[in-house]
Amino acid sequence: MFMSNLGISKRSATFQFSRRLIARLTFLLGLLWLPIGYGTTIQKLDIDDVVMEAELVFEGEVLTHEVRVDSNSNLINTFVTFLVLDVIKGSNQIDTLELKFAGGTLNGETVRINGLSIPQPGEQGIYFVESTSNKLINPLVGWSQGHFVIKESEGQRMVYTNTLKPVVGIQSVSSIPLTIKRPNTILEGNTAATGILVDSEGQLRRQPLQVNQLKSEILEMIR
Repeated sequence: MFMSNLGISKRSATFQFSRRLIARLTFLLGLLWLPIGYGTTIQKLDIDDVVMEAELVFEGEVLTHEVRVDSNSNLINTFVTFLVLDVIKGSNQIDTLELKFAGGTLNGETVRINGLSIPQPGEQGIYFVESTSNKLINPLVGWSQGHFVIKESEGQRMVYTNTLKPVVGIQSVSSIPLTIKRPNTILEGNTAATGILVDSEGQLRRQPLQVNQLKSEILEMIR
């Protein structure tokens, strides 16, 4: 058990360092602001890592957007206010939460960060928040990997990726030995974490996961 926990701690430290480094480099590029999209590089994660690295995991609904200019960097940021419907991991003493996402449109000027999707007003979803206090380009763990959208159909609340691809399964990969496990690579586009099964072409003919099913799997990984 000690060796297992030690291995997880080392992996956690590595992933935290990688994401902090990437976020800082992207922020420095942002200081050279132009009204165009910025390219970014994000590491593809396992769903276990997404759960582990999240300070807060919650089900919520986007209430409002407010676009403001950062007084220090002069960068445009979008402040998103969520109604917190259910806390799956972290402090449950919150009813609303404001998160800052880099980019947005203000006074005709637009800043876009490639690969960064800002939750839209009215959207319901499950959000894996890396930090509620640190200044990050995207506060969600692994960007698209920590962003799931909820859609209702025939009275059932189903889970989709942030690009609205149906999530049909979730599987922990933490038990796979590192010696045979495929190493994490660079994230390509707005894709899901390893361990999230997505029916992107409609070929699997399976219903998307229901919200409570995803929550149960997340809670199992936390235990």
